[in-house]
Amino acid sequence: MAKARASAEDLGAFLHRVEGKAFLVSPLTEGTTALERLMAFVLQGEHGSFAVAERSVKTLRTDFAHWNEVRVARQFEVQDSLAEARIGEATARASLAQEFLRRVFGLQNHLELDWLYDASTERRGKLLVAVGMAPDHCSFALDIDALDPTEPDGDKVPLTPAIKRLLGRMGLVAANPKEAAVRELVDPLMGEKVRYQTYLTLCSIAALLPVSKPTKCKRTDALIAIYKGRSTLGAEGLNKYLEEAGYSHPLANPAPAKGAAGKRASHKSAKATK
Repeated sequence: MAKARASAEDLGAFLHRVEGKAFLVSPLTEGTTALERLMAFVLQGEHGSFAVAERSVKTLRTDFAHWNEVRVARQFEVQDSLAEARIGEATARASLAQEFLRRVFGLQNHLELDWLYDASTERRGKLLVAVGMAPDHCSFALDIDALDPTEPDGDKVPLTPAIKRLLGRMGLVAANPKEAAVRELVDPLMGEKVRYQTYLTLCSIAALLPVSKPTKCKRTDALIAIYKGRSTLGAEGLNKYLEEAGYSHPLANPAPAKGAAGKRASHKSAKATK
């Protein structure tokens, strides 16, 4: 009997189930500089709220004349700005914001970073390594930020070797798949409203697998088990497999969908692309 083909709906339900809270990232808004965008990720950290981090950046942008003023201000001035806006952990966020600005300035003697939107993934990666403060999912989000819809296929998310490796090892596509086969699964899930959380989840899961395929990969087996139980696994079973996969992000949707809810979520993702 021929093996049933995986569908975008099935992959969407799996990704929805393992979506991290930290991946609920707002789309890039017009007028947001790359410095401000990157600062928001620094203030968010690996598991924090992007919405709160973004509000912190907007508060500082409003209260200070320019970002260099934030860089050279006394820490309590930055802290007070955040505290008056009722932003939590104002002391820690003020320290992070100033340290981030100092590092960027130290690297290039100015704070303009808008070249990031036009740079390659590799060049952006070098800056992130040099700054050393942004969470891992920041690089995936910047890849989406850099998309240019005016170019042919410029609105399609990058399909990295890690994504192809993940889908191949899970048996959702052939080993060493053609890009068209991968896009058939991935592109329907990348609607405008859910693109960031879906893509960041996919890339973060893909990053778990080693480049060289081991004879027996516990992480791959755990991900396959989650995929198969995407609509039925309870919290205990899901957490067990996530631990085996090495995935530590707090989940946005830890409970299994009731009835057809999982299907509706996938249909919503697909519909958003139209």
